Amino acid sequence: MTRNARKTRNEVRFEARDVPSLLPLWLAGGLGGFVLLVLVGITLFYPLANRQEVRGPLQPLPPAPRLQVAPQNDLAAYRRAKENELQRSRMPIDSAMRATAHDGWGTPR
Repeated sequence: MTRNARKTRNEVRFEARDVPSLLPLWLAGGLGGFVLLVLVGITLFYPLANRQEVRGPLQPLPPAPRLQVAPQNDLAAYRRAKENELQRSRMPIDSAMRATAHDGWGTPR
């Protein structure tokens, strides 16, 4: 083998500029520009997204405990209230049921 052939075989060959020197800067700038574009787009198309005070005051939470403690008592109170409402109506329930059975479900005659 000649001296030139041996030198070429042992040499490592690579591109001198695999990555352009400004490529990371361009990528960072592109990412920053994209984030800025998304923020401007959200501000323009969703104006309430960054202004919470426009939605009005927040409703306060009910006092603790917020779970039903005695659902049976609540149901009984609800039924009593509805029964009182029915008792105070102008027409008694029995006559209202008879009138509905006689006239049907349409508008009253």
